[in-house]
Amino acid sequence: MNIDRRTFFQRTGLTGLSLLALGSSPERAAADPDPAPEGKGAHPAADSVMDPEIFQFRLGDLEAFIVHDGFLGLPSVQPTFVPEAKPAEIEELFKRQFLPPNRVALSLNVLIVKTKSGVILFDSGAGHAFGPSMGHLLRGLAKLGIKPGDVKAIFVTHAHADHIGGLVSESNEPVFGAARIVAARKEVEFWTSSDPDLSGVRTPLETKTQSLRAIQKFLGGVKGNLDLREPGRISPEVELVASPGHTPGHSGFRVSGGEETLLVIGDSVHLYALQFPHPEWTMAYDVHPDQAIITRRKLFEQASAERTLLMGYHLPFPGVGHVKTDGPGYIWVPRPWVV
Repeated sequence: MNIDRRTFFQRTGLTGLSLLALGSSPERAAADPDPAPEGKGAHPAADSVMDPEIFQFRLGDLEAFIVHDGFLGLPSVQPTFVPEAKPAEIEELFKRQFLPPNRVALSLNVLIVKTKSGVILFDSGAGHAFGPSMGHLLRGLAKLGIKPGDVKAIFVTHAHADHIGGLVSESNEPVFGAARIVAARKEVEFWTSSDPDLSGVRTPLETKTQSLRAIQKFLGGVKGNLDLREPGRISPEVELVASPGHTPGHSGFRVSGGEETLLVIGDSVHLYALQFPHPEWTMAYDVHPDQAIITRRKLFEQASAERTLLMGYHLPFPGVGHVKTDGPGYIWVPRPWVV
């Protein structure tokens, strides 16, 4: 992956993610952040023009799709992720899941649902905010025959750049001009306030400042389309469910198609191999880490007991499946491609 990393992360306000993951200087941050083990390629070339992967399924009487907006690759877990864990614990859990010990790849999964009132999305992908390994949503929509003007609503789990970057063009104009951008009022008011409290975020001050500027820029670009809501029913198909912690207004969305439901969980989980067995492990960008743990434990307990179908933004593509108890922790059970 040949990317100018410094430009890439400066543009997104996520410079700190690169620096934290590399544990290094800006010069080193400009290098490839996602080396394959033993020098072997593990992903398609990030700068190649390819159709994004698409997963199609039925949700009761609704037609649904997951578009793979791309991936974020990092060469180490800590300190960005699970800072509470011991390296030996991480190594053992990765080994159990047949994962390489020296790299991390997070999918970006965007849910598209065709409803009677039109096409709706859940988050928008990274858009132009990131490098060519991300921002593939529009090509995926085109492959499905969906134009940006066909999208009637976009439900935002939270305002981090990899979730809302796709809302705007490179000139910061709305990409989906006809769509309502539905988000929790608490989330938008937090990020657009004059002095949001980011003391719980465990990144350098410069990183917090850059991230905040990017978020405020993107939200400003779609200000006229924002539809701020409280938790509860929004449409016949969608209910907003408060799931705070990762950000103050982080939201889940319960999507119903007749008798079947799916719970969109956003960033309640980042690394499935670590946070399902250890819900108490957090990540550096959690605004309220203690609340994120409470939310994750409650989610796992309820979803396991109720056999809830989940969809996670950063779970391995397509990110759809179930959680079940596994001793003192939990385990992720992906839904088969064909059921």
